[in-house]
Amino acid sequence: MRLNYRNQWTGFDGAPKTYALAINSRLLKGKLGAGGFIYKDEIGPFKNFSGSLTGAYHLKFPDSELSVGVQGNYMSRRFDGTDVTIRNQQDKAINQYAADKVSNFDVSFGIVYYNDRFHIGAGANNVAGSAFEFYKKDDAKLGKFTNVAHYNVSAGYNWADNPDFVFENTVLAVYVPSVPFSFEYNLRLHMKKQLMAGLDFRFNDAIALQVGYTIKDYLQISYSYDFVTSPLRTYQKGSHEVMIIFSSNMGTDKKKRGFNGRFLKQRFQYLLQ
Repeated sequence: MRLNYRNQWTGFDGAPKTYALAINSRLLKGKLGAGGFIYKDEIGPFKNFSGSLTGAYHLKFPDSELSVGVQGNYMSRRFDGTDVTIRNQQDKAINQYAADKVSNFDVSFGIVYYNDRFHIGAGANNVAGSAFEFYKKDDAKLGKFTNVAHYNVSAGYNWADNPDFVFENTVLAVYVPSVPFSFEYNLRLHMKKQLMAGLDFRFNDAIALQVGYTIKDYLQISYSYDFVTSPLRTYQKGSHEVMIIFSSNMGTDKKKRGFNGRFLKQRFQYLLQ
């Protein structure tokens, strides 16, 4: 189970705030996975809510696994025109004082090949391209936008000369049509399976510092602070994110559940992505 809170671009009027909760588990001796995900976004005049159900199939190899998953998403969008500052108060086409709420469904999927030392994966969000129409009953105010697919590719490798100090390297690339290409590199140091410290580079966007601590092998609390490097840095005071993770399989498990015992070269008991 994972709980996230992100306060982005503090000090910037209408800046995004995100709340998220995710839970997942393995079924049928690890062959199948099932989970749920809910989140709420507040971005200027928009308040977004999404609830998702996810299913996955895990194909086991001698020292690795291939996982394929699909996710169905319910999305609700609320727009409040009173939060918008307009130049011409008399223009009926943009003078949207009343709030409106719409909803729709979409689909995401992903595939990842991995073991306890590396991973490589790809996925896509909003592949159905669902549309949202606000103010349907008023032709002068009618507004429509369509979800655009987000394509993601990720790869990572964990290196350790000493198993008490594990370096986790991850790269992530995101492509969204008509939006600048996004590339991210993350380096984390896991110390004695209890303390984590990391540095994240999001090119042309931000540098993030991360720290986390594991409590009694089942609870991890982490914090991240973003130093914005884009031109937006002049107008805000950075971003804060807090994450809490609970897992029954996080630490050493004598019953060989979770990651333990699944791979031949079991050098690292766990690494939280």
